[in-house]
Amino acid sequence: MGKSDSISAFFSTLATSAKSLVKVAVQSRRPTISRVAAEGERLIVMGNGPSLKRNIDEDMELLMGSRTMAVNFAANADEFFSLKPDYYIIADPHFFDGRSSDPNVERLFDRLNSRVDWNMTLFIPAVRKASDTGIQNQHIKIEKFNLVGVEGFRFMENMVYGSGRGMPRPRNVLIPAIMVGMAMGYKEIFIIGADHTWTRTLEVDDDNNVVSVQPHFYKDNEEEKQRVTSVYRNVRLHDMLLSMHLAFKSYHTIARYARERGVRIVNATPGSFIDAFQRERL
Repeated sequence: MGKSDSISAFFSTLATSAKSLVKVAVQSRRPTISRVAAEGERLIVMGNGPSLKRNIDEDMELLMGSRTMAVNFAANADEFFSLKPDYYIIADPHFFDGRSSDPNVERLFDRLNSRVDWNMTLFIPAVRKASDTGIQNQHIKIEKFNLVGVEGFRFMENMVYGSGRGMPRPRNVLIPAIMVGMAMGYKEIFIIGADHTWTRTLEVDDDNNVVSVQPHFYKDNEEEKQRVTSVYRNVRLHDMLLSMHLAFKSYHTIARYARERGVRIVNATPGSFIDAFQRERL
């Protein structure tokens, strides 16, 4: 890289850092994540990809004996109440803005309210109020994280990530899940159900509609299929590919940050497209 390129890269990163700091100042709130991890204790983050079904079938005893975190619509699957995860995280605005229009969101909160009979922490974005969830279950504690994407100079990223005021761009719920896991003090985080094989099911039909089918370990009902179809109706292919690019890039930022903090992140999802973390069997 020539001198002019280096100068250009410096000012580009400077501008990105400044933009991120403005976002933190405007959008960030005080996080309320408790450091609860015991020495040597590991966390298993359970994505909702189809491979999780195999873990449930083969590794249920291990999962039930570990600290686990569930995400998104996991509570709408009956297996959730056998797994009894310690933590649950939701990040998408749809979980709050879609309660009146999406019966699956209402069902999710109803099941959390009425059927969770073990102690569990629910993580929600810091810009939301606990009352927005409607959760009144005394077994569920609500804590908050900042869903603010931050990029720039490495020292600035480390400072903001460490304070809990921001994170790598959160294009997928697994990104805040891992960052929250580190904020709780876990030094070893295993990831399962994170297939991320999105390009295998990405198509464009004869009407130029982008079709993206993202299968889960559970079967989506018709309401969810219709909602996803409506969400992608006005999405162009380049937007979809950019979103994927940002997600996979964020995993590499997390991997770098984790190494510098002495945190070991392992992707135990067979066939996963995530190329940022070391691979091992669960």
